[in-house]
Amino acid sequence: MSKVKNFFSPKRLAIMAMFIALQIILARFVGLQISEGLRISFEAIPVLLSSLWLGPVAGAIVGFLSDLLGTIISGYGVYFLPLAITPILNGVLPWVFAKFAWKNKMNVWKCIITVVLTEIIASLFCGTYALTWYFTLFVPAKDAAFTVLLISRLTKFATIAVDAVIVATLHTSLYKKVIRPVVEERR
Repeated sequence: MSKVKNFFSPKRLAIMAMFIALQIILARFVGLQISEGLRISFEAIPVLLSSLWLGPVAGAIVGFLSDLLGTIISGYGVYFLPLAITPILNGVLPWVFAKFAWKNKMNVWKCIITVVLTEIIASLFCGTYALTWYFTLFVPAKDAAFTVLLISRLTKFATIAVDAVIVATLHTSLYKKVIRPVVEERR
């Protein structure tokens, strides 16, 4: 019970809420919707940081809730749960890479590689697959071939590169000195 109480401490919940709000703002109000299947934004940054700073469960919660609430706020219509795979993976994979691939010894380059691999797996492949499924089910007139969508979404590499640099800079400069003492503080 103590672990659950520490996990849902007021500080951690406040940080998670801040990441959710920041993700919604970056995705829905600052992002640029190019087409139905492509949005240029930096919405992944708060979710990626929540994973690195708070762990995979918090990252998954931040990813899922920000996607759900953002969809409701934007009024996109029916919420299609498989599309939540991308933000959930963005909330889990960075921690997995940091913990198992890098043994919690992150530097700028390892952080950049982590973000790039995470977004390629989550956004480009899983996200494109979920969009293909969505278009097949709900927009039959739309060409929903996976390869067509994947090619059109390759422009995301520009935002992936920016995401990687921003996350690596914030993580390496803030985590040890500022974030870890706040997050790991015991009562």
